[in-house]
This record gives sequence, C-alpha cells and structure tokens, in this order.
Amino acid sequence: MKKGNAMKARQIAILGGGLIGRSWSYMFAQSGHRVRICDEASESIVSARNWLAGELSSEDTARVQFCSSLEDAVSGADYVQECVSELIDVKRAIFREAVSLAPASCIFASSTSALLPDAIFSDIAHSDRCLVAHPANPPHVLPIVELVPGRSTSERTMDEVEELMLSLGQDVVRLKRASPGFVLNRLQAALVEEALSLVEAGIADPDDIDRTVRSGLGMRWAFVGPFETMDLNSKGGFEMYTRTLGPALAASAPGGPETSKWNGGAPARVATARRQLLKVSDIPARQSWLIQKLKLLRALKNGVETAGEEQHER
Repeated sequence: MKKGNAMKARQIAILGGGLIGRSWSYMFAQSGHRVRICDEASESIVSARNWLAGELSSEDTARVQFCSSLEDAVSGADYVQECVSELIDVKRAIFREAVSLAPASCIFASSTSALLPDAIFSDIAHSDRCLVAHPANPPHVLPIVELVPGRSTSERTMDEVEELMLSLGQDVVRLKRASPGFVLNRLQAALVEEALSLVEAGIADPDDIDRTVRSGLGMRWAFVGPFETMDLNSKGGFEMYTRTLGPALAASAPGGPETSKWNGGAPARVATARRQLLKVSDIPARQSWLIQKLKLLRALKNGVETAGEEQHER
C-alpha cells in the first residue's frame, strides 16, 4: 500500500486528549476513520474538542466522539492509540483494562517515546497485538512514525499497523527489534551529545551549532538522509565516499578511529542498500533534483523568515 492511499474506515480509540492525542485524532478523522477520544480530565476533553473544531472540517469533526469512560472508548474498536503520560505503571494499567474491554481482534499501540514495548506489554494479554507506534511531535505536522515490535508482536500486527499509518500519509519506519531511543531519538541524542561536546570544548557557541543544523544539515536532510547525502556527494556513490572520506570521518568520531563504525561492516551494507535504491549512473540526475529542491526550500525559508520579521516589527 502506498503512502496516503485510502482504506476502509476503522473505529479508532485515542486514550489521552493532550497534544499528541488530539493530533492523532486529527489525522485519523481527516483520513475518514471514526474516532473516540477518552480522557478522565474534563479540561483535556474541552481543549481537544475546541482545537479539533478549529482544525477539521465539519464533516471530519462529525467523525469524532468524546468520552470519559475507557469502556465506551474501546467498545467496537479496531485500533487503540495510547497517548497518556510517560509513566510505565499508568500505561500498563490502562492497557490491561483496555485489552479486557476491547474486541478480540483489536490492535493496541503506545505513543511512548522512551519506554520499550516489552516493558509495557510483558504481562498484558494478547501481547501479539501490541506494539509501539511512536510519532514525532506533533504527528499531524511531522509525518513520521516508528513501529517498534515487542518480542511477542506478530508480523501480521506490524503489517496491519503499517498499512493503517500509510493511509494517514505517514512515513513508516519499521524497526526489526526494539532498542532504547528507537531510531528518531537515538539519532537526535547522538547529534545533541556531539553538540554539547563542541560547546563544552569551547569549539563553537550554541547559536553557531543551531545555525549549522538550521542552514546546513537540516535543509539538506529535509529531502535526503545522511546516507543518501553521502551517496550523492561522490560520483562513485557511497562506496567511493567511504574509501575517500571514511578515514577522516573515523578520525573525527567521538572515540577515535579505533571505535568508529566507519571501520566496521556497516558502510558496506549501506553501500549495497544505496545501490538497490539508485544506480551509480543515476546519481547526477538525483544530484540535480536535490539542488532544485534546495533552491525552492531556501526561497521558501527566506520568505517565511522575512514575513515573520515584518510581522514582528508591526
């Protein structure tokens, strides 16, 4: 199934009406699914209701219901997306009850950004239908979701949730197994760790580091990831990049060349993966494509920043 393709409407239960919960609700309702939002805090329900009414069309808003009862929320549900606080005991308790009340075919997903699935679902019945579906924040603006299986999560569950997420227009990252930080936060943590090291060593000021990401890495990575960036930066692709620049990058690694992944087997695996996606002969065309996209992004970024400055001056 391709990203954004429509699918049969499902009954969705959103547990938690905060920022993440209402953002998930927006995506599901806008994609034609029926949504029930459950939150014991009346102020969260009021806030979510008002926000969704301002963001969704009247047709999409009509698909959303609000309830304070977990039983009402999961009754007849095909899929449950939990968005409560990052407290493992709270999550375990709510899933334990939800599983006992929902239909036998229902799938259960947690939005957790830090807890591993086995820590949440290890003592939950039907854990083969449980997984982590971690979004970026807010999900309706940043179209990425990480699907993280537990030891008991079935391939069928992973397949069904991937199909569901693609129907919402999300880019799906399907982890082969759980790992602390998953992918998104692990990458972010590594970058921030190095940024802090640069500040600590007096090499660069914090604003210069933010500027480096804002005007350099961030713009480029808006269209291509780090591996494709390197693939396009060499006429021979990632393999040639590894031969010519790998030693220098290994020397600049936090632990030095002795511990650098550039000296392991990963670069060869990346090179193989890149050639399956793009032939070396097609690299020049892809380079031209990227340059055109970056020109458009720079113009858009400059326009937005200028408009913001003018608005601020008023």
